Amino acid sequence: MKEIGRIIEIEDNFVFVELRRHCFCSKCWRCTEEREDDDEGESRQVLALARDGHDLELYDRVEIEVSDNIFYVNLLIEYLMPIGDFFIGYLLVLYVSVYYNSPAPELNGFWVGIIFFSISFWLAQSFSNEILITWNQYPRITRIIKNSFAENKVADSQI
Repeated sequence: MKEIGRIIEIEDNFVFVELRRHCFCSKCWRCTEEREDDDEGESRQVLALARDGHDLELYDRVEIEVSDNIFYVNLLIEYLMPIGDFFIGYLLVLYVSVYYNSPAPELNGFWVGIIFFSISFWLAQSFSNEILITWNQYPRITRIIKNSFAENKVADSQI
């Protein structure tokens, strides 16, 4: 899927692109919603993208390619892996507790499962962007549409 957005902020390694809300936005989870103006109550979708050596300027329009299966990859990384880690921790400690005749093996397994889940969920939230970039699933800039205002300003100054 391809989207067109406008660059609103440029940092060393990242650019922040404003996008129009799309029906796919509820599935991707990569954008952050920012308040544009408190008086009007409007919000905008802002997506942080890797700069990747592109020659970008403020307010340039860019074409962004978003993988169609990003929803499933996000679901796997950020939710199903922590739930799986909960069960791994629970079963591991349940087995060890039964082996050593602990008085409450299910409770021990539950608490260690909660600890495994919490650590896994935190790691997934922290590193999901890097994982998506590595798997080539993260949205990326495919084409730059230069800002016509900046081009007209340069053309006017050359006359």
